[in-house]
Amino acid sequence: MNQSLSFRLHHPIAAALLILLITTFTGCTKSSNSSSSNNNNDSTSKSGNGSLLKQEILVAANASGVTVDSIVTSFQYNSNNLVTGYQENSILTDSGATVTTNLSYTVTYSGNLPSSLTGTFTETAQDGALNESATVAINTTFQSSGGRIVSYVQHTNTTSGTVFIPPTQITGNDSALLTYDASGNLSAYNIYNIPNGSSTYEPFSETTYTFSGGNLTQSVENVYVVGIQTATYTTVYQYDSKLAASPLFLYPGIAAIITNDLSQTTETETGLIPQTIVTAYNTTYNSANQPASTAATLTITPSNSGGIASEKITYTYE
Repeated sequence: MNQSLSFRLHHPIAAALLILLITTFTGCTKSSNSSSSNNNNDSTSKSGNGSLLKQEILVAANASGVTVDSIVTSFQYNSNNLVTGYQENSILTDSGATVTTNLSYTVTYSGNLPSSLTGTFTETAQDGALNESATVAINTTFQSSGGRIVSYVQHTNTTSGTVFIPPTQITGNDSALLTYDASGNLSAYNIYNIPNGSSTYEPFSETTYTFSGGNLTQSVENVYVVGIQTATYTTVYQYDSKLAASPLFLYPGIAAIITNDLSQTTETETGLIPQTIVTAYNTTYNSANQPASTAATLTITPSNSGGIASEKITYTYE
């Protein structure tokens, strides 16, 4: 993503209270990975040794060791080992405020490619006497060509409460285009969004990807607000020789294939919040050669004493 981490992608939110847990809190989590064939729409959720990932738990702490962010991600599968269910439950604390989000998806397939998705996203915020909550219904249809997902259209509807988190690639009315290089690797992923009160799509984010040796080596993401480019995230990825820990889903059902285990990312942001984040990862393996846990250390320049300084990710398998 962001490093896209656990399905969270880079998109800035105006207020600190509204930092969305299903998007990438800058430098917030490890880029989940998957090792498989060169089909970048592989919807299995396997570790590098072919084991099906059942649950991923991420706990993030600030420089004082206080937990500020926690995310529990769970997967369910059909008889073909394709992900049919996905849940992500998150709790973020910031200056006494708490934001809780719960995301749940059910994916339907045509062959081995997703054809549609239905989901629910709930958001709750509490800060002293302030209490806000909302529920959003999500419906997505996928379009494919040549054995790959090439686009999708997403429609959302607020079914209760008033949405307080600005629209994201999860809660917005979106359309996305995906393109691939000659080797079948994902090369571009562009999202367009219909802002509230409008009927016209505007650019939301445009991301390009570079692969080498079966691994994602660089991503460049341009982010837009009301159609105006406001920030660019350039991330360089480094790997060790071990097996990948878990799958990277750009969107449920759309995976980028990574062979080796991520050892470091260097993200440079220009625009709204110029900064550089270097995240070092150390993954340990169990007796079955499955990634058991990952420890991450973040170095942010300029420094941010209130930001995330470390993460611990644990994996369990079917």
